[in-house]
Amino acid sequence: MSATRLARAVRGFSLIEVLIAVLVVAIGLLGFAKMQALAVGSTRSSGTRAIVALQTSALAAAMRANEAYWAAGLAPATFTVNGAVLSDSTLNGFAVNCTSGVCTPAQMAAFDLKNWGTSLLALFPSSGGTVSCSTVVGSPVTCTITVSWSEKTVAINAATAVGSAPRTLNYTLLVQP
Repeated sequence: MSATRLARAVRGFSLIEVLIAVLVVAIGLLGFAKMQALAVGSTRSSGTRAIVALQTSALAAAMRANEAYWAAGLAPATFTVNGAVLSDSTLNGFAVNCTSGVCTPAQMAAFDLKNWGTSLLALFPSSGGTVSCSTVVGSPVTCTITVSWSEKTVAINAATAVGSAPRTLNYTLLVQP
């Protein structure tokens, strides 16, 4: 009779071992899924930042190409670019399409800024740009291009979670046209 009881006890113990093993594997798979989600989110975030950096560098190249306007210190001190709308009324007044004709340096600057803002807004609907230029007498003109956009992120743990609302990020580039 004792052999029968021993066999029953061994069978029950084996079932408990299997349940614990399944629990350990399930926890491991949940951890792996979290790591995968974090990797996908980080890849998307780094791709977004790379595109923003390329877009900002494109505007810097356009500023260097139009040295007659930007390096001469003719640009406003600070203005924003939101799509094809420029906050500076002087620049916003130059509504000329420079692809079909000859433009003045100021018209070309406005055309470049509007194209850049439209392209940026098409890629990132919640984005905007700010350009600040300083003209100190006796020193070269320097401009700071700042791009702001919203981005959702994946938190590593509860301590780093910022909620479900997207964060606003900034990318700044210093240019000397």
